[in-house]
Amino acid sequence: MTSQSSVLLSQIVHCVTVLAAFIVPAVLLLIPLRFLTKIPSYVFRKLLHFVAFSCVSLMILAAKSWAAAALTSVLIAVVIYPILAALENAPWYEKLFVQKSAGEIKKSLLLLFFMFAALIAVAWGVFGKPVLAAAAILMWGTGDAAAALVGIPYGRHKVRSRFTDGKKSWEGSLAMLAVSFVSGLLVLSAAGRLPLPQALCAAGLGALFGAVTELVSPSEYDTVTVPAVIAAVLLLLG
Repeated sequence: MTSQSSVLLSQIVHCVTVLAAFIVPAVLLLIPLRFLTKIPSYVFRKLLHFVAFSCVSLMILAAKSWAAAALTSVLIAVVIYPILAALENAPWYEKLFVQKSAGEIKKSLLLLFFMFAALIAVAWGVFGKPVLAAAAILMWGTGDAAAALVGIPYGRHKVRSRFTDGKKSWEGSLAMLAVSFVSGLLVLSAAGRLPLPQALCAAGLGALFGAVTELVSPSEYDTVTVPAVIAAVLLLLG
């Protein structure tokens, strides 16, 4: 093994360690929460999403190189997919993961982590902006969770347009806009050390375009479209 490969391997191990330090305690809390309480399925599902997006954003900020961060994302997908495929017929699997359709969880996970890898490769690998990759991922993850947590129980006013499916609400979209904005502002100003006016502008526009994209995107594609649009906006703003 060359010294360069050894360095990359050690960087991947570092990324995996950061993920494990976040994921393991979260899982130890979430599994009892799911089986021992009457938490609504959609709430638990969004908690899982929040863990995935948050831990990857932290991993990016802690990573030593874009290649290590991207390869770690791919590695997670490659390792976990066959494990989920082997377990999905277990009686507890459906209750734990709350699938919308058969095989949906393992397919979503595969798409999600490959999307993370692509964002890291472009934002950091091509443009040298790791913070923008972390911001786009966290803005999408927290915003998506907020849209469901507010929109499902409180969404009384559906968005009626030829560009939408009629299922999403103004309440959910506004919640996504607000939470995405706050998440982006925190990452860009704290981790990115952007001046406050620039961070406000970038987070605001990123959150706005992200919320609009989520509103018009079919649910099976928003895992790709929303973070890609947010990242594009942040990159265009520099």
